[in-house]
Amino acid sequence: MPFTTCRTFLISLLLTLASGATPLRVLAIGDSMTEEYAFELTFSAPASDTDNANTRSWPELFRIFRPTEVSLGPYESTAPAYGDLRIAGHEWNFGIPGMTTDNWFNLINTDDPFDPPSGEPLGYAYYETRSALIDQLSVAEAVVILLGANDLKQDYNDLFNDTEADNFFNRILNRLAAVRTFVRTYRPNVPIVLCTVPDVGATPQISGIYNDPAKQATTRAKIAAFNEDLVAWAAGLAVPPTVARIDHLTDRLFDENPFHLNGTIFTVDGSNQNPPDHVFCRDDFHVSTVGQALIANEIIGALETATGRELTPFSDREILQNLLGLDPDQPYLDWIAAAGLAGSGMDEDPDHDGLPNLVEQLLGTSPGDFSEPFAGSFAPGSSLSWQPDPTALRYATLTAEESGNLMDWLPVPAARTNVAPDGTVSVTPATAERGFVRLNAVPR
Repeated sequence: MPFTTCRTFLISLLLTLASGATPLRVLAIGDSMTEEYAFELTFSAPASDTDNANTRSWPELFRIFRPTEVSLGPYESTAPAYGDLRIAGHEWNFGIPGMTTDNWFNLINTDDPFDPPSGEPLGYAYYETRSALIDQLSVAEAVVILLGANDLKQDYNDLFNDTEADNFFNRILNRLAAVRTFVRTYRPNVPIVLCTVPDVGATPQISGIYNDPAKQATTRAKIAAFNEDLVAWAAGLAVPPTVARIDHLTDRLFDENPFHLNGTIFTVDGSNQNPPDHVFCRDDFHVSTVGQALIANEIIGALETATGRELTPFSDREILQNLLGLDPDQPYLDWIAAAGLAGSGMDEDPDHDGLPNLVEQLLGTSPGDFSEPFAGSFAPGSSLSWQPDPTALRYATLTAEESGNLMDWLPVPAARTNVAPDGTVSVTPATAERGFVRLNAVPR
């Protein structure tokens, strides 16, 4: 290669590396929540087409929708591809179905191919998997550890009935610590993302059986306390891993009723066909694409913190439209159709009352009949009030903006905005000769 060409190539390569243009190389250690759903067909494929998954796990979402930002390695689509416990999929993805933290502890400590751990059904492949893991750690720029759900599932009956061993949670924490130490042994400085443990009591498979409200609350509190202990332990390490709060998703499943993204309501229970608007796959235990996208967002945030790389989370609208094939504006379309005005746009004002349709939706007024939703006035010594519809606010935001000249608009400061317990919003004007206020409605 001529010198000039060689120099140009090297400069180009250095600029590419410096700009972070290459995807972040991520190695994952996990279970079936992390394995590619393409190889989990017993639950990831619809009953009508059991050979083709129609749900995706977070590594698959990265490959399909963030290929220039994150990579879990070359992809092998045909099994068996690796000669160890991985069926196929990404080369740096060690998401192995059924694995508990105990299984992983035994795996990382299996250093003799002729002496697999007794009583482990998959132990014969532990050594090969461990060797492959060590090899692949050498190329990783970050490591994600997502384990523990199977531990909780395995002993949930005891947890629910307060008969678990006294050291049950400590043992999980110690085994997670051992996996983290194993990674550090071979890659002392690699950024590690450690995920909290999802509360499997939020899954329909378990909540349908263990449904005593008092015991549910007690069990949930124990698992939440363990996750807080996990966070505190991680923070106390000399080189702390970054924690991804996967338990935030199960908190939402417990507390958000109905579960929704931007007002699009999801059915929590799974269904035989794995429809896109269900949170769980048809086995009622593994989250479907929407849940995996929310898991991906927690991991993306933790990876950004751990590595300093800028990564793009999945917005709710992207999840609805691109990942699930749903119309993110369906809440508006349903509302305007129910008003007998199907096809009328958000900015239109068919009843000529000065309130565009989207504002009418957020105020809970009719788009076809003249409305007077405001009380008071935007004048010195007074205030202007309105009461938004809480259901409509799931879909769009309603912001009060003010201006002194009807050209330059800014949000009314929080100091002059009051929200009453019933949701009524009141704003007072600034001390000026004149002022105007308007409501700005924007889909989330």
